[in-house]
Amino acid sequence: MILKNEKKLLQKDFRNEKELQTYFEKNMDKILGCKFIETEFRVGDFRIDSLAFDPETNSFKIIEYKNVKNHSLVDQGYTYLKLMLERKADFILKYNEVTNSQKRIDDIEWEASRIVFVSPVFTPYQTNASDFKNIPIDLVKITRYEDDIVDIDFIKKTSSVNIQSIQTDSKINEVNNEIKVYTEEDHLNGKSEIVKNTYETLKSKILELDDIDVDVKKVYIAFKGKRNIVDIELFQRKITVFINLKKDQVKDEFNILSDISGIGHHGNGDYCMDIFKEEDIDKIMPFIRQSLKINKK
Repeated sequence: MILKNEKKLLQKDFRNEKELQTYFEKNMDKILGCKFIETEFRVGDFRIDSLAFDPETNSFKIIEYKNVKNHSLVDQGYTYLKLMLERKADFILKYNEVTNSQKRIDDIEWEASRIVFVSPVFTPYQTNASDFKNIPIDLVKITRYEDDIVDIDFIKKTSSVNIQSIQTDSKINEVNNEIKVYTEEDHLNGKSEIVKNTYETLKSKILELDDIDVDVKKVYIAFKGKRNIVDIELFQRKITVFINLKKDQVKDEFNILSDISGIGHHGNGDYCMDIFKEEDIDKIMPFIRQSLKINKK
């Protein structure tokens, strides 16, 4: 239920799949943080609804729209991802053509590729079938109401099971051998107990602040509102927290943060801080709150 001025808004569904697609492509950057590349992108005998590029992960995203219930999301998703891995040159060519760039195949992080299904409704079958911690398929539920209000819900994965544990399909195995979905466990493996405990405490304190999503990347773990709030990189003996704020946005009277604006780094923002133990967390929280005010949903 969505209320506006104490009035319950009526749902006003997209008329058809094309209207849904047009809305999503127009707002691609706001919704996914991705650059829209091409609509109805044809590769061989296949047609991809929307092709986008994620600058944060330096990888492509394939977006498919479903305005009706469909029971083959996983199979279709892996078919398109397999197609992309087999026809990388077509994707690079289209990207370079649209952006006037000169990227090569080796310049792309293909292992970060994803397919995103967008629909006003997903069946329990669909959500369960895509609820594996390492599946490169994301579901986005989008509901439109009167007054042009649109509610967008990124369906979170809750399972701790790998898809390989129950699937032996050669297509799935082939794609998963090249595409990697990172988990928090990947980042925590091999780290000291102090770092693990400190991370869990820091994570809890961040999530208590607001409606914040956890998005695990290859090098860091992102905590996101509308944009990344902080990015956390785990090392054997320390945690580096990147604050996603520019130099003129930070209030740091005691010079606690490190200015990394002129240094190459993985996380977003111009400042970071190293944390070695749980007692250090209180020092970084004020800056996380500053970032939250700017980057919240």
